Amino acid sequence: MIAEVSLLLLQLAGFTAGLLALPGTLILWRWTWAARRAPLPRSGALNREPITMLVPAHNEAATLPLILPGLLAAARQDGACRVVVIADNCTDTTAMVARGLGAEVMERNDPVLRGKGHALAWAFASVPDSFWYLVIDADTRLGEGFFAALRRVLADAPAGVQVRYLPQTISQDWQGPLRHWALQGFNTLRPRARAQLGEPVGILGNGFVLAASTLQQVPYRAGSIVEDLEYQLALTRAGLRLAWCEDAIVYGEMPAGEGAKVQRCRWEGGRLALLRQQCLPQLRRWLAGDACGRHALEELLLLPLSLQLLLLTVALFAPAPLHWLAIAGLLVLAAHALQALSALPWPQQLAAVRILPRYLCWKLARLPETLRQSRRNAAWIRSSRQAEQKSAD
Repeated sequence: MIAEVSLLLLQLAGFTAGLLALPGTLILWRWTWAARRAPLPRSGALNREPITMLVPAHNEAATLPLILPGLLAAARQDGACRVVVIADNCTDTTAMVARGLGAEVMERNDPVLRGKGHALAWAFASVPDSFWYLVIDADTRLGEGFFAALRRVLADAPAGVQVRYLPQTISQDWQGPLRHWALQGFNTLRPRARAQLGEPVGILGNGFVLAASTLQQVPYRAGSIVEDLEYQLALTRAGLRLAWCEDAIVYGEMPAGEGAKVQRCRWEGGRLALLRQQCLPQLRRWLAGDACGRHALEELLLLPLSLQLLLLTVALFAPAPLHWLAIAGLLVLAAHALQALSALPWPQQLAAVRILPRYLCWKLARLPETLRQSRRNAAWIRSSRQAEQKSAD
């Protein structure tokens, strides 16, 4: 009797997990197939309208001297770009350092509305005299030929643009190679696929451009711990689409150690919170015939791939035919992972595969904290920078 009840509960858990994983499997299959070929480099005329580069900076006095000279040099070479550092709720010398390096500085002090989303909303409203706004994190370097590639896409007058966002280097902690692997999937394959399918490209939080007209139509009101996704959903509801620029690349610092845990739990918890809040409204829009609702649902329903893997593994215990759908889902997930892995150098591929089991256990142990970060009142917490850790040492 106990064995029968246990089997029934296991099958019920597998059935539930299989249903939860099914939308993600279908979405991942479409995107993996669409992203199999990289787009050809663009050619043509360059847009010459002014760009304002906004650099949100919270206590970045140690990091700005490493990256701000490069941003300023690229802006001068472009000839139509200004660099504005947003010193947001800083308790160090961020503003003084930025001014000393030659950047424009705007200081914001608001102890209640904290976080990058609120800083950007304030900056967009405070700098009204620009055609385009380029958001660059305060730990980021620009790739070679960045502005030329970007301006070719801006020549089509899109609502906005997302450029490719990659890590500067492979961090030295044990998760470094696998984190690079995951970013190849999320920051390259997914936006490439959506662009190839003619769907809205997501905002990656760094290296995105918004037109002034877009901000007039959809004001930037995104104050959650995943402000990029929150605003992306607002653009989707308005029927506005960001273009994808694969040839323009920004290289950002990836947190390591405790910073990686903080960032990952914050990001995944915030996405779960938006899924809970937005799933039913977007489903109703789609059922009413609005394709924008489907696009938003696709972004929300594809869970972090470690959670997708966990659901598909549990779904193997479901009765047929859901059992076979779980196997198909695992094959799709493997195809997507291999596609992303192929972009890494061979030694990094071996290192990433070797630590995968340990990483999955690490992610499972972070699940309670991720769920806590999915609460409505979860606070924004800044990840520490490598430059700060070196100076502390």
